[in-house]
Amino acid sequence: MKTTIALRLDPETRKKLDLLAEASGYSSATLVAEAVRRLVDFELAALAAAQAEQAKNSDNDAPPPINWKLTV
Repeated sequence: MKTTIALRLDPETRKKLDLLAEASGYSSATLVAEAVRRLVDFELAALAAAQAEQAKNSDNDAPPPINWKLTV
């Protein structure tokens, strides 16, 4: 099931997105959805790796929570 999400882009980024959409033949929405999918997959893999590393280096059975913050 797909859902809709609204986001705000600065004018420069929107212009670049529109140029990319035109050059690639994909819609802006498709490009944004793919970018979000890739970001989420990447960040979840990085988080899992960090948690695994903490668990490996920890004396406890359960890894402590990681303070995770996206920097953009």
